[in-house]
Amino acid sequence: MSQRQESRSTTGGPARLQAIHAEPLESSYLVSVLSHTADGMVAIDTEGCILGWNAAAEGLFGCPAEDVIGRACNEVLDFEDRCGNTVCDAECSLHGGAPQGEGSWVVPTREVLARTDSGRRLWLSLTTILVPPTEDETCCRIHLMRQAGVTPELEEALIERLTQPKRGEVDASVIDQLTLREREVLRLLAEGLGTQEIADHLFVSATTARNHVQHILNKLGVHSRLEAVALALSNHI
Repeated sequence: MSQRQESRSTTGGPARLQAIHAEPLESSYLVSVLSHTADGMVAIDTEGCILGWNAAAEGLFGCPAEDVIGRACNEVLDFEDRCGNTVCDAECSLHGGAPQGEGSWVVPTREVLARTDSGRRLWLSLTTILVPPTEDETCCRIHLMRQAGVTPELEEALIERLTQPKRGEVDASVIDQLTLREREVLRLLAEGLGTQEIADHLFVSATTARNHVQHILNKLGVHSRLEAVALALSNHI
């Protein structure tokens, strides 16, 4: 068998990632290749510590590789589900376990809640690849993650608005009261940015950004940022 052997589809279509019966260095090659993906990549060793952290992961979490390599993955990632239950702890169900059955090396994609180094909440779409065990390989799994579009809080607010259409509608004149800058701030709120992040994006002080948000709430007649975002989306702002 060659040093690296890829899994190929028998139908001639794109190959689906299946179990890789690795020679020594095969899974290290996998980590090397996936480290260049646009998704955040976190490689975990058999002791549950981080051994790989790519540039996209740094961009998501705000932590450089040198600050996380060697640390317990559950302390850094600390994933939760939408109900607030911990799904990443020292007794992770994936830790050290080898799945059974053809094609079971890829864990189905799921959504998890994480936090950046600054404390901002991230809603992530997470795919986990279990690395087939070999005698000399220390990596046991690789997390690939990308930011999901809608957080659970915004999803709930949207559902509430969309199931009550009259409540979600506002007069066009109210929408027109928003200045161009306030509309820009509202779009940034919809992207999940906090006050300081909005200030940094617009090159203004946090106080100015906070004032813009308050003006938006007052003009739209709502009491929270989530309500403002849900109202804006339901009215195609």
